[in-house]
Amino acid sequence: MDNIFSEVRIEKLPKMKVAKHEVNSQTPEDDVFKYMENWKNKSGLIDLKDYTPRNFGWDVAVKDDIQKNNPTFRGYVLCITLPENFTPKCDGVEITYIEADEYAVMQITEPFVNPYERIPGGWQKLSDYLQVDDCRMIQTEGHYWMEEVIVIDGITFMNIYFPLIT
Repeated sequence: MDNIFSEVRIEKLPKMKVAKHEVNSQTPEDDVFKYMENWKNKSGLIDLKDYTPRNFGWDVAVKDDIQKNNPTFRGYVLCITLPENFTPKCDGVEITYIEADEYAVMQITEPFVNPYERIPGGWQKLSDYLQVDDCRMIQTEGHYWMEEVIVIDGITFMNIYFPLIT
């Protein structure tokens, strides 16, 4: 399985304006991606020429009141990058910023072939590389352990971003 993980690289991401939405459900990743695809169409973002948005997501803890009534629910946030001068034609998301940050980044090849093994395995390898406990679920205000799915020449990759907090 080692050949599905890239070497670790250090990358600084710039400050990014984003449309942000959170879903708590049994399938939060699928649900939030569907919601944001619909929002992207209604907002006018897909009509912009020469702009390709990026998608960054991360796990979040489910609020206690939701978890109490739905013990199998998980939470996931998805952010879509926006041009600085973009104003959406509809509501339904939070417009905010992800501040510039420096990350240790690893790429996982075909993460959805076996997502419950490959994705956690990538996070564990990245944590081991950085010699830290796996604290991906512990978000530090303004610093996010993010996932970005990209497709290159028909092959799906997931970049995982571990913030280097100093």
